[in-house]
Amino acid sequence: MTVSQPELASPAEEATRIENFITKQQEDIGFKTGVVGISGGIDSSLTAVLTRKALPDRELEFVFMPERTTPERDARDVKKLNQEFDLGIKTKEIDDYFQVFSREFSGLSDLAGANIKARIRMTLLYAIANEQDGLVVGTGNRSEWLLGYFTKYGDGAADIAPLLHLFKTEVKELARHMGLPESIIDKPPSAGLWEGQTDEEELGGSYEELDRVLYCKTELGLSREETSDKLEYGEDFVDHVYALVNETEHKRKNPPCLER
Repeated sequence: MTVSQPELASPAEEATRIENFITKQQEDIGFKTGVVGISGGIDSSLTAVLTRKALPDRELEFVFMPERTTPERDARDVKKLNQEFDLGIKTKEIDDYFQVFSREFSGLSDLAGANIKARIRMTLLYAIANEQDGLVVGTGNRSEWLLGYFTKYGDGAADIAPLLHLFKTEVKELARHMGLPESIIDKPPSAGLWEGQTDEEELGGSYEELDRVLYCKTELGLSREETSDKLEYGEDFVDHVYALVNETEHKRKNPPCLER
C-alpha cells in the first residue's frame, strides 16, 4: 500500500471551518484586536487572509517585520498581498533591536541570531496586542510544529493557532483555493533565518516527502519500520523525520515542573 500525501477533502469547507474557529475565539475570549505577523511566506499570508475574512468588522493589525537579510521578493510579495486583499499591512524593521543584542553578545552563531530575531518579532507583536487589548494570531502549521521547526517563545508563541492542524502541503492547497498570489504559493519556503536559507534544505527533504512520513507517524500510528515499508523513501530519511519529532517534543510542551 502506498501512502499519499495529506490533502483536504474540501478546501472550501476547511476555509469556512477555520474562519468559524477564529470568530468563535473572538466571541469566547472577547479580544478587540487580532495581531498577525506577516513574512511574505505562505503560512502568514494565508493566516492573514482567513483572519480578515473571519473578522471583517474588526480592527486587525498585520505587521511586516523585515531586517537587512530579508529577501526583496518577500517585500514584493507582502506588497502584492496587501494590494490584493486590502489588509493595511504595516512595516516595522527590526535591525535596530537586533543590533542591541549583537553589541552585547559578540560572535553570535547564525542559529542564535535567528532565534533572537524571531523572539524580537514576537515581542513586538505582543506589545501591539497588549496596547490594543488584542491577541496574537499564530501562523504555524502542523508540519513545522511536529518537526520542531520553530523558535520556542518566538514564532512558536501565539494566543490562537488557526493553521496548526494543517500539514504544509494542505496549507498550500488551501492558499491556492483562497486565491493567494502564485508568487507566494510557489516560492521555496524559508524561515528567513539567514541569507539564502530554505526550510527544505535545512530539514533534509521536500515538504511533500516530510508530510507523508509525518502522516504515517502521527495519523496512522505506524512505526519507523512500517513507514519505511509503505513509502519509497530510504530508511535513513524515515529515521531522520521520526528522530526530529521525538527530539523536539520538549518544544511542544510546557516547561517541566514539580508537583506540590
